[in-house]
Amino acid sequence: MKSIMKKVFALLIVSTLAISMLTACSKSSKDADKTDQKSTETEKKNDTEKKNDTGSVSTKEDEPVSIEMWYHISPDQAKVLLGMLDEFMEENPNIKVTTQSVAFAEIKKQLSIGVAADKLPDVTLCDTVDNISFAAMGAAVDITDEVEAWGELDHYFDGPRSSALYDGKYYGVPFYSNCLAIMYNKDIFDEMGLEYPDGSWTWTEFADLVAKTTTEDHYGLTMCLYKSEEGTFNVLPFIWQAGADFSSLDSEGAVEALTMINDFYQKGYMSKELVSMTQADMCASLFATGKSAMMVAGSWLRTNIKNENPNLNYGVTTFATYKNGASPIGGGNIMMMKDDHKEASWKLMEFLCRKENSLKFCEDAGYISPRTDAVEMSTLWATDPIMSVYCEQLKVAKARGPHPKWPEISSAIQYAVQDTVSGVKTPEQALKDAAATVAEIK
Repeated sequence: MKSIMKKVFALLIVSTLAISMLTACSKSSKDADKTDQKSTETEKKNDTEKKNDTGSVSTKEDEPVSIEMWYHISPDQAKVLLGMLDEFMEENPNIKVTTQSVAFAEIKKQLSIGVAADKLPDVTLCDTVDNISFAAMGAAVDITDEVEAWGELDHYFDGPRSSALYDGKYYGVPFYSNCLAIMYNKDIFDEMGLEYPDGSWTWTEFADLVAKTTTEDHYGLTMCLYKSEEGTFNVLPFIWQAGADFSSLDSEGAVEALTMINDFYQKGYMSKELVSMTQADMCASLFATGKSAMMVAGSWLRTNIKNENPNLNYGVTTFATYKNGASPIGGGNIMMMKDDHKEASWKLMEFLCRKENSLKFCEDAGYISPRTDAVEMSTLWATDPIMSVYCEQLKVAKARGPHPKWPEISSAIQYAVQDTVSGVKTPEQALKDAAATVAEIK
């Protein structure tokens, strides 16, 4: 019955891309027939050993096992991961890892289809915000015992760690992290005789600089207002900084945050095209070309800027502080989707998440390690003028939700933003409607 319900929920996700809650499935155990003549020693041996075709005895640990891993990272980042998988197989010659690359925009859908068809990888990467959704529908394997025996999660930042925790149990391990901060064009600030913003600035100073740096030649600020998770990702930190959250969208703080964003938009401090631009689009079209003084940006956009305008003279600072200086975490977690070969799958997850491997992958792939001890080992994250700021911002970064129905909550926020900037509703009315939607979801 549970298997049928899981497939029904998965099919609903594919059609609506809204993941719904389902209780976790459990596996039934197999009882072996025993006779009165079997000794305890013989029972233990039968549990751990198996006769092969030649009559010799081999332990289960020595038997070849094949597991599959899906990933949704870029080809360059995948080279780093695949190299690490080769190292894992050298270290564990009886475990073969096959892989499948899935587009970032498609992986949630493909995993949902896999749940319905009972064709899932053993292990997969997923967006941090989706880990809890798959846990809630019973698709992700509970790895709490393995994680607690491992004893390494105390070395993780709070934000990434919380993204893998659902109902007191762990259903994933953070693999790579990023967060948002404010990039600024140094040449524009120099030409206008303005001091560069730093971590001590306030919301008032931030708003003043957005206005001052808006001219006929460039906008003051660029941020994603696209109706997608990227839009929520960019708007949510301002809601948090005003002391609100998704559970209090009709509060004074949330209204204040959206009103400020809307003022920027209506007064021409931001491009009207931002409602149809992804984060990569806005970076390429506006910030990398010198048409925006500042940009709400993730650390991964540093690579985009290198490719599009390597000579751009820019810096980065943490978000301005109002009631707090929060930022949302992004990145990816590793989930176990099948427990057919749970020991081998966990070995792979543990290997990839080791401190040294976390350092290697995240540095080479342009991310920040979710492990505090890996960050402390890194010269790059400590001294690089860009990445060191993102590491500082990550200390106060938060997971979106976490909530099993986050896609629906995010959609409510997206509609509130779109309705506001399009002039259909006031910030107050748009957020009141969004709050009502979220209340029904909960």
